[in-house]
Amino acid sequence: MPSSTVVKDMRKSITSFPPVVWMLFSIIVVFAFTGENFFTYGNFLNILKQASPFLILAIGETMAILVGGIDLSIGYVMSFSSVMVALTIKVGIPFPIAILVGILIGGLCGLVNGISVAKFKIPYFIATYGMGSVVLGLGSLLTDGVSVPALDRNFRFISDGYLFGTIPMVVFLAVLVFFTMKIIIRKTSYGRNLYGLGGNRESLFLSGVNIVKAEVLVFTVVGLLAGLAGVIFAARSASGHPSYGAGWEFDSVAATIIGGNSFSEGKGNINKTVLGVFFIQIFKTGLNISGVAPQAQSLLVGLVVVIAISTDVLIQNRK
Repeated sequence: MPSSTVVKDMRKSITSFPPVVWMLFSIIVVFAFTGENFFTYGNFLNILKQASPFLILAIGETMAILVGGIDLSIGYVMSFSSVMVALTIKVGIPFPIAILVGILIGGLCGLVNGISVAKFKIPYFIATYGMGSVVLGLGSLLTDGVSVPALDRNFRFISDGYLFGTIPMVVFLAVLVFFTMKIIIRKTSYGRNLYGLGGNRESLFLSGVNIVKAEVLVFTVVGLLAGLAGVIFAARSASGHPSYGAGWEFDSVAATIIGGNSFSEGKGNINKTVLGVFFIQIFKTGLNISGVAPQAQSLLVGLVVVIAISTDVLIQNRK
C-alpha cells in the first residue's frame, strides 16, 4: 500500500474522532503542565470516584433527552433520595432497606414526571422543574434545611469500600449501571421505544406501542437512576441534604450534549455521555489542582455548559 494512502487513511481515522475526544486531549495536556499532581494514580482514582454518581445521573438525563425531552429535576431528586436514605437510617432501619427506599423514592418522582409529560402533556421544562422545586421544598421541611447524618459503617462501604481490595465499590456500581442500561437499551423493547419516542412517534404508535406507557417508563427509569445516585452521594457524605444535587441537572445535560448527543432526532447513545462526563469531571478537577479560584471555576464550567448547549441548538436550527 503506497505511503500516501496510509497517511490518508490515518488522517481520516483521526478526523473521525468526535470533538469531545480532542477536547479531552487538550485539557489533559494543559493540566499536565499547570497542575502539579494531575498525573498521579491518586488523582486518577479520585476522578473515577467523583465521576461515578455523576455518570449514573447523566445516563438518566441522556435518556430523557433521547426521547426529545429534558429532566430538570434529577439533581434535586438525587438530593431528596439522599435525605430519605439518611432519615431511614437515622430511625434505625437496616441500611439495605434504606437503600431500597432511596432508589424507589427516585423512581416515584420519575413516575410522576412521566405521567405529567406523557399523559397530561405538560411541557418537559415545566413538569420537571416543578418536580425539582417540590422535592427541594419537601426535603427542606423534613430536615429544617440541615444535613441529616447517615452514620452506618456498612452503608459507607458503598462509597469508601473496595472490591477485591483494588476496585472502588462506587466505580463498580457506575460501571454496572452503564453496562446494564446499555444491554437494556440495545436488546429490549425499552430501548426501541426510547429511540422511537425521540425519532418518530407516529411510526411507533402505528406499530402498536402505547406511547404514554412507553414515555412514563422512560422517566421512571430516569428517576430510579437519580435515586441510586442519591444513595451513593449519601454514602459518600455520610449524610443527606435537600440541596446536595443543586446544579447537577445542568452538568448532566452538558455532559450529554458535549459527548455528542442531541436535543432532537432521537439520536445518540450513553457511550457518548461517558465521554462528556469525563470531560466535565477532568475539567473541574484540573481547575482545582491548578489553583483556580472556586468563583472562576464556576464561571469557566458555566461557559463550557452554555457553549455546548448553544452549539447544539444552533446546529439543529441550521438543519
